[in-house]
Amino acid sequence: MLDRRRLRPDQPHRRALRVARMAAAVLFIVQGLAHADPVPISPAETLLFMTPHLQEVQPPSRLHYAFRKSGTLEQGFSDTVDVDITTGPDGSKKGATRFFSGARQIKYEEIERLQGNPVLLFYLDREVTEMSRLTGGSAYHFRQTMRRALADSAKINDVDIRFDGRNLRAQQITIAPYGADPNRDKYERLAAKRYVFTLCDEIPGHVYQLRAFVPAASGSSKDEAVIDETLTFQSAGAPR
Repeated sequence: MLDRRRLRPDQPHRRALRVARMAAAVLFIVQGLAHADPVPISPAETLLFMTPHLQEVQPPSRLHYAFRKSGTLEQGFSDTVDVDITTGPDGSKKGATRFFSGARQIKYEEIERLQGNPVLLFYLDREVTEMSRLTGGSAYHFRQTMRRALADSAKINDVDIRFDGRNLRAQQITIAPYGADPNRDKYERLAAKRYVFTLCDEIPGHVYQLRAFVPAASGSSKDEAVIDETLTFQSAGAPR
């Protein structure tokens, strides 16, 4: 049975520290590859975490995303996510992210020396926190399960997307990390959850859409998904 208790807000400094550690860990992996023994990095990990998504983004610039949540599990909502890219003292790029607005806003610390799009890290941080809230399970467990799926079982397909009146070629990464989890009986209703990451080189910041969904159970009389959340790129422009 799912735990429907609301997630208690983290103290801002605790969440900021956790996110800073996540970013530092990614940088450590990338920088360490040149000095350590060869480590197999999957194509999915390369696309998501080791590609310079912001190379063509000229600061100051704001990447604007629309978020939508629907499904039968909880009440849905719509909100926005903004990533402001500016220039640091050393000339590198830095990013400040506003993830949701008002009472829903999640506080994240600004990240310096950016190459990848920080919206990916913050999206995944929120996702594992949500899984922990809904199931009562460990966020660490869900984070590690997702990492293993990206490394071992991710599927990558070429797809076409429609944006701003144009057809664009994109790459879609799909994982279903919880299907083989030996602990799935503790959160069976969400074990079918899938993630779809759609990246396009012609979209500023490369991230077109991030989606997490749990389809309606087989044999269910309802066609609506249990959970369906999408974060979709809308525009890039000067920060307001």
